[in-house]
Amino acid sequence: MSDGGGRGRATPEVLAWARRKGELPLAAGRAIESFYDCLRDPRPRRVCTGTACRFAAGHVAPAAADAAPVHCLGRCYEAPSRTDTAAGPIPRRALLAEPIVLRHLLGAARPDLAALYAPHPADEILARLDASGLRGRGGAAYPTGAKWATARRTVAPRRYVVANGDEGDPGSYVDRLLLEEDPHAVLAGMCACARAIDASHGIVYVRAEYPAAAARVRAAIAEAEAAGVLPDGFTIEVHVGAGAYVCGEETALLRSLEGLRGEAQPRPPYPAERGLHGMPTVVQNVETLAVVPWVVATGRRPDGKAMSLSGAVASPGVVEVGFGTTLAELLAAGAGGPAPGRRFGLALVGGPMGRVIPAADFASTVLGYDTLPAMGHGGVVVLDDTVRPVDLARHLFGFAVAESCGACTPCRVGTAQLASRRDRADLERLLDTLEVGSLCGFGQGVPRPIRDLVALAGDALFAEVAS
Repeated sequence: MSDGGGRGRATPEVLAWARRKGELPLAAGRAIESFYDCLRDPRPRRVCTGTACRFAAGHVAPAAADAAPVHCLGRCYEAPSRTDTAAGPIPRRALLAEPIVLRHLLGAARPDLAALYAPHPADEILARLDASGLRGRGGAAYPTGAKWATARRTVAPRRYVVANGDEGDPGSYVDRLLLEEDPHAVLAGMCACARAIDASHGIVYVRAEYPAAAARVRAAIAEAEAAGVLPDGFTIEVHVGAGAYVCGEETALLRSLEGLRGEAQPRPPYPAERGLHGMPTVVQNVETLAVVPWVVATGRRPDGKAMSLSGAVASPGVVEVGFGTTLAELLAAGAGGPAPGRRFGLALVGGPMGRVIPAADFASTVLGYDTLPAMGHGGVVVLDDTVRPVDLARHLFGFAVAESCGACTPCRVGTAQLASRRDRADLERLLDTLEVGSLCGFGQGVPRPIRDLVALAGDALFAEVAS
């Protein structure tokens, strides 16, 4: 957890850290250790079993004594991937005439720090965010200005800003690209938030699978401090997670920062009202924060998003695309169509809680928060026509079981029962329970792709899953 998270098991240090941070008894420390993948499994070599890697040619499942499985390494563009090979550069391109997310990454010069971090009054920042209609790009798509305004008007002795870099959706790696190659845009967005809500401290939460990103952000913080561009009295630190998908959910992330198991919590109250250590806290996705300086400087509406493309495409990578573009247009112009010798079959859009879209519907699927609400963080994994719906269903069932935090009964018990349902009515009852009864977006979102797969495969899906 903290800066040592993700380096393997170190029980005495973990327990000492837990006692120091949360004044927890020994049993609670062991419960914390057992929750996080990187603390529970000491093997440094890790093999990705995320969607793109699982269905890539040449994928080899990790042997028990060889390497530990991980659900995404953020290297989906080079699937299959593992930690004992060097990570290649992330290809990137834009279909927009004026890219925003990738504005510093497409051959442009290093950003001018004084201009990027330029101070603006709090009222102006909030007004421009509201006028722009900027929505969170981590999956929930909640209006950014409304969240910040809530934190600002909540009476409290201090406030926090947290950059959510726990990018765990298999098929997503936009945040990794930004943290490694444009960290100042993210930090400048945090500074704008600090000015808007009068925050005194910021934290960049980086997933354990992104060690290079953590190092680059730390270096950028030092550069910003040396340049004197941070708001007066505002400090920023990096916190490295320890391997738990659910920590991408804001309440679970905050519990992790407090030295606890990263389990989702009931809402309300929302973190903007009562978050880290009970104080108002803005938890914002990395990509959202990277867009904020552009919005504040221009007052304009961002009309697009960065998408991660991987799988059976000719040119995987990050593509910034305008809302209103169809999935077919994105894959043709942004990814070069199918990889040689392969034909498109299905696309998983928005990760394991997103949508499964058959190739026949690519041309009618329009990208946008209103037209495709479940597009989530923007990961698109394209599977070729050799992958059967039942194969993807088994993959999603396994992911749901492994990554449920267990905080609520509908998700803890329901995900474990997905593969046991033998008819459509029985499955639908279980999916309704997950959707309505789960505490957070994980359990609530698990039914989406499963319903798509049932619609595609029909009753045959149940017989094959059971076989």
